[in-house]
Amino acid sequence: MPIRLANLDDLDALCDLENACFDVAQRQPRRALRRSLTSHFQRVYFLEELHQLMGAMTLFIYKNSVRLYSIAVHPDFQGQGLGKTLMAFLIQESQALKMKECALEVDATNQALVGFYQKFGFEITKTLPDYYGLGRSAYAMRLGLSALKGPRKNNVHYIVIDTPIGWLENVEGIEVIHAEDYINDEKYLRLKNARIYNLCASYDYQSLGYYVSLMATARNHRVVPNVATVNDFSDPLIIQSFGEEAADKIHSSFTKEPSSPVVLRSYFGFHPQAKYDKVLKSLYPLFEAPFVEFTFEKGRRWSMTQAKNLSLLDVMDDPFVIEAAKRFFVQKKTFNLRLKEYMYDLAILYDPHESEPPSNKMALAKFKTMANKFGFYVEFITKDDYARLTEFDALLIRMTTNVNDISYQFSRYAYAEGLVVLDDPWSILKCSNKLFFTESMKKLSIRTPKTVFVSAKTPLSEIIEPLQFPIILKQPDSAFSLGVFKVNTEAELKNELAKLLKASALVVAQSYIPSTFDWRIGVIDGAPFYACQYFMATNHWQIMNWQSKKRKDREGSVTAWPLEEVPSYIVEAAVKAAKAMGDGLYGVDLKEHDEKAYVIEVNDNPSIDHGYEDLYYKDALYKTIIKTIFNRIEDARGHVKIKAE
Repeated sequence: MPIRLANLDDLDALCDLENACFDVAQRQPRRALRRSLTSHFQRVYFLEELHQLMGAMTLFIYKNSVRLYSIAVHPDFQGQGLGKTLMAFLIQESQALKMKECALEVDATNQALVGFYQKFGFEITKTLPDYYGLGRSAYAMRLGLSALKGPRKNNVHYIVIDTPIGWLENVEGIEVIHAEDYINDEKYLRLKNARIYNLCASYDYQSLGYYVSLMATARNHRVVPNVATVNDFSDPLIIQSFGEEAADKIHSSFTKEPSSPVVLRSYFGFHPQAKYDKVLKSLYPLFEAPFVEFTFEKGRRWSMTQAKNLSLLDVMDDPFVIEAAKRFFVQKKTFNLRLKEYMYDLAILYDPHESEPPSNKMALAKFKTMANKFGFYVEFITKDDYARLTEFDALLIRMTTNVNDISYQFSRYAYAEGLVVLDDPWSILKCSNKLFFTESMKKLSIRTPKTVFVSAKTPLSEIIEPLQFPIILKQPDSAFSLGVFKVNTEAELKNELAKLLKASALVVAQSYIPSTFDWRIGVIDGAPFYACQYFMATNHWQIMNWQSKKRKDREGSVTAWPLEEVPSYIVEAAVKAAKAMGDGLYGVDLKEHDEKAYVIEVNDNPSIDHGYEDLYYKDALYKTIIKTIFNRIEDARGHVKIKAE
């Protein structure tokens, strides 16, 4: 369960949690919560998942002890053991800080809460009369840490250097290794869950720093910067792409700047002037390197025009580098608390702001539950976690994919780093383009609607005569019924083509096959594993009607079917079409007409929603996908795979 250090940007969320968990008399005022977030001796930790705050606790850090000042679990998530998770984190964090004891105060009349703390080894040491007001006493409770086992060293941070850095002795929670020791000493080869921060003097090709990052990647260690990141700095297209990901944050951060360009140095995502911290923190996950120099220029909008990787030698004379390192490693010490051992790590990529995601939250939760049963540690990641991919063994993409956005970059990078990926970059490339799909189907003699590729030079007669009205027009990369139009007359055809050809050199025109529903056959590893009928939206010719003002009329109903009851020619056509795209996770859409199957498209990353696609096969649907990922990892490592049931 992810636990992170909160900051001032989290003040509103902390206030909301305080209001939800405590009555008026017990609530901390906003100014007190703000002080907790900014204080040098207080730390506030958030327990959250899918960008949902589930619980929090505030700690006071003293010389030899940690005091639990406040702990809260949102009422919506109580009864799930999250309080135990926070308490386990408290003990682990206190041990990591080498404290002698943990302390807390508790209402003496709340025997259930007193018993809760006692289960973790806390003992009552003193009664505090009138602590919570007249007649409301408290117990002071203490937990000695010296007799407890030390915390398990997961996510250990190792700093690799090739030149002495004296100030590293003052940074908590790290272990410093010389580069040649890291390369040659076998004990570092056997490290598990290691996080390597490469602070060598140079990352140039074939330098000692270059080889540290290269070997760390080969050892499946989490290294910053990794070789791919170092190479990314030399690719202007990647620089531009990453800059576009943070475009809004960049523009809003520099609107008041009096002159252009602005050159900023990022020290672990921090800057001596705190006003630049937000934009640099947003860029750090995209350019994950200790020290980066960014150039920002103003055109029509402010944008990033250059990113330059810096070595330790470039920043050694700047006193701020010490403060930045201390702040960074305090925040990075413990992000994910694991109360059990897992075989593999699975990242599930999703977009918390997507209005029509391929999986709803309940489906995401089911993916996680099933993956846990297979021995996966699961973490939900977003586009901000691009540079963390090497931490994982597999990536499951559950955001809408397109070859022109971050989902494809995630898939490509993960595949290059040797992760098992659903969906792989080749599937995204093939499925996202209607032209590739059409040619692939023709080659295999798979029946599809009659199709014409239209350019600006195509005579209208060459569209109308073979297809006949009504005619369907599609953008080559259309999805979810978007970018798809039905025209009924020559005037409508001419008008829509003019619009579509402004965005693409080619447009797909197809004959219209009337039907009350579309079949969707799910295929993974070349085998079918679910079937659904998607019915057309109310008074509409598509399953989605994006123009509908009433949400209930926006999409048609869904019926799930057992595969053995689906017409065999539907399933056979779906499997054949999916195999043309690869061995990934596909949703094949088909129309049924005169007892013939017409393949409409093959979707990579198809919708898997709780209450829709899983209506018939239920948890078995998630099991099939997770088992495929597990088996692919096992196969890559030469282990015995789980047999299909």
